[in-house]
Amino acid sequence: MPNCTFIQPYASDMLSATRAAEPPFQLDQPDSTAAIHELLTDAHAEALVGLLDEPVNARLQIYAYFLGSDEERTDALLASTTQIPEALYPICLVLRYLVLKEHTRLGESSRRFNWSLKQIHAAVASAYHAHSIHSALAADPKMTTLPSHLAYPDALSVEPTTRDIHLQSSVQLTLLAAWQLAQSLLLCPIPFSAPPSALVLGSLFHTIAQTPDPATREGITAASTPIESAMLDWILHDTEQLLAIDVEALRKAKRERKKEEKKQQVAVAEAEKKKAAAAAKQTTARSGFSLLSLDNDDPVEDDDSDEE
Repeated sequence: MPNCTFIQPYASDMLSATRAAEPPFQLDQPDSTAAIHELLTDAHAEALVGLLDEPVNARLQIYAYFLGSDEERTDALLASTTQIPEALYPICLVLRYLVLKEHTRLGESSRRFNWSLKQIHAAVASAYHAHSIHSALAADPKMTTLPSHLAYPDALSVEPTTRDIHLQSSVQLTLLAAWQLAQSLLLCPIPFSAPPSALVLGSLFHTIAQTPDPATREGITAASTPIESAMLDWILHDTEQLLAIDVEALRKAKRERKKEEKKQQVAVAEAEKKKAAAAAKQTTARSGFSLLSLDNDDPVEDDDSDEE
């Protein structure tokens, strides 16, 4: 975690120190809290203003740092321009931040309450769709009807769960804070051309999150666009092992397993029943044969009554 030494009087020194620092939400040392507090004051106002003179990529790295991204993951994101549009960087960073934040808060023993793969997919897919709608409307402000491929579920047709409402709210609130940070770093409207409202679509998020089928990476990839797949790959690169286990998928698997076990038990019982019936039939046949044998072996006694 950074300490007070990363607050330098020059923006370039601050940038280099920030790049090497740990994500800011891991405040597990007293001096770390003091450093962040000092950074948020006007004690180094000139240095902070100097950040605005840095190139866009440098400001993007600072932006990503405050959303919990380390240098390796930030560089990977900035290098993915051909796969992930820059306007979608905030949702990628926010979702990864929320997974890491929940893992830090919950711990391993309560991992089941973290984001699930299905919920991350729902957030990515709805964000990409919302951004596609935003881009289409920006390109044609006079558009009054969306094309069929940009249609989305009616909000009144979905009954969201309390859990999904909380997750969607956390995305919206974090996106709003991230948007304000981006504005402070002069990252709006370029490269972040989409506001928070253009990166969320509640009805689609809840529709996907409530699908009964279990989510798998293979299934999600098959149903996703190349951009959505690239977003998921970046978010889940080092966080997939922290995701919650899909409880519904586990329940379904448990039901299927019990059903299969019962089916096998019935099959074994039927086999045993048939075996017992065959054995009983064979025993009956042997008993009948034995009786016939006894009848045939009885000695015939001579009747001497006539001779008398």
